[in-house]
Amino acid sequence: MKRKIFWSFLVILLISSTLIGFLSVNLVNRSYTNELEKRLLSNAQLIATMIRSDELDPASNSFQQAMKEMAEVGEVRITIIDSTGKVLTDTRSEAYKMDNHLDRPEVHVALVGKEQERIVRYSHTTDQEMLYVAFPVKLNNSVAYAVRLSMDLSEIEILTRNIVRYIAISTLFGLLIAILLGSKLIDKMIDSIKALVNMTKQISEGDYERRIYLTNDDELAELAEHFNHMADKLNRLITQLSESNSRFQALLASINNPIIAVDPKEKVTLMNVAAEKLFNVSLDDIKGHHLLEVIRNNELDELIKRSLKERTENQFEINLKVPEEKIFRVYTNLIYQEEDPIKVMGLVILIDDITEIRKLEKIRSEFVTNVTHELKTPLTSISGFVETLKSGEIEDEETQKRFLEIIEIETERLTRLINDILTLSEIENIKNKDSKSMFNPSRALKEVESMMRPMASVKGIEFYFEIPGKLSCIKGNEDRMKQMMINLIDNAIKYTPNGGKISFIIYERYGQLVLRVKDTGIGIPEKDIPRLFERFYRVDKARSKKMGGTGLGLAIVKHIVISMAGKIKVHSAGPGKGTEFVISLPLHQ
Repeated sequence: MKRKIFWSFLVILLISSTLIGFLSVNLVNRSYTNELEKRLLSNAQLIATMIRSDELDPASNSFQQAMKEMAEVGEVRITIIDSTGKVLTDTRSEAYKMDNHLDRPEVHVALVGKEQERIVRYSHTTDQEMLYVAFPVKLNNSVAYAVRLSMDLSEIEILTRNIVRYIAISTLFGLLIAILLGSKLIDKMIDSIKALVNMTKQISEGDYERRIYLTNDDELAELAEHFNHMADKLNRLITQLSESNSRFQALLASINNPIIAVDPKEKVTLMNVAAEKLFNVSLDDIKGHHLLEVIRNNELDELIKRSLKERTENQFEINLKVPEEKIFRVYTNLIYQEEDPIKVMGLVILIDDITEIRKLEKIRSEFVTNVTHELKTPLTSISGFVETLKSGEIEDEETQKRFLEIIEIETERLTRLINDILTLSEIENIKNKDSKSMFNPSRALKEVESMMRPMASVKGIEFYFEIPGKLSCIKGNEDRMKQMMINLIDNAIKYTPNGGKISFIIYERYGQLVLRVKDTGIGIPEKDIPRLFERFYRVDKARSKKMGGTGLGLAIVKHIVISMAGKIKVHSAGPGKGTEFVISLPLHQ
């Protein structure tokens, strides 16, 4: 930039100097020529007056001698021409040798009685450029002669060359001085401009604290001041925007529901962290892409298009595979421009995962159906036998007694079912209703062993119990833990044939209390293991009912394990090969 300014400045200076020199030379030439013209005309008029007043003969020797003396004094050439164009007198040449001058413009004009302005032309007689003026001499009201005076222009040429030389020298010195002063001025100006450029570059790169202060008192200093003022305002604005954006991003990130914003063409403009995790994408990768590239679902695409076209805010449910199938409730809300509330800038899509809610609703529905079915069976049986006994048709005392025993069995079964339902309901709300505390499980486990060993002995089942001498504490409800182990061992006793074997082993490993209940019973088919902990699910329904099972025992065990932040696993090699339940509970040492 410095080079451009320098050469531009130099070219302008040269052009200006050249124009000034040209105009000066032209002005001097014109002034000098005008002065010569006036002097020549004045002398011509004087000669014409002399001829008229003394009626001198221009061809006489005395007149010619007078003209030569006058020409030498005035350094001019004097020529007298008669009315026919014949040269009578000439101070620089022999008159008789000269051509007729009637065709000379200045002579022709003078002989017709007019005063001719100066004429400059080349003279073959003197072999140089000459300035000519001619004046008519009238005798008896007619032009008798023409007095022509001329002067060579060599002096003007010499003067012009001198002027050009002086102008060239002064221009050269002027250029040198201008270059020295201009270079310093340009350097100072360029330094200021570079400082401004550097400042704007650093601001563009994010350094909004950058400022510039110039010492010179000119427009650049004023510009720098305006830049500083602009940078202050920009810094405040960026800070405000950054804080606002940070709050917005924090708010957006804290929302657990996936949120996506699209423009009127369904191109993604915004997406929160929850949406990125749900669809396994990054906003940087998909920003500006069509929504279908993120959510590959034509049904959702059509619903969003409809919302944009009809300008309506909707909510609907939809199934998406992301990657597993889930149920979502989708809310669409239009985004309006702040300055123009009628103009739609896009759409905000809020996604609510209701898969678990729908599963719970299904489980609740199935639970109600199963409970109704399980309650209906004993109630129907009880109702039937009661009606029979009330009718009085059964007079046999043994039959009546057997009917009453059946009613009692069904009543006990109904009581167990209701108690299990209540227990399961309490465990599901254990966070709110059950108190948790630290306790050592040794005593509770030994009590379970004492309670269950006699039951195993009745069926001739070998009961193996192994527990370390000292166990670490765990957190939970001690009574619930006892109930959990009783349910598991009771199931093992029920489904293990006479003469079988049950082992109950407890140990600590990797910060976990491990409880293993293994039997040599009927086993569980592999296809039934995933559903084993569902409410009212039975592998062998007939056998389970015969043994008095409610179908809720293992569901209760699972919820107790969950309430204690533990895990439960089932291992079975198949029917007739026994089953093993493994429970892991975290220790609190």
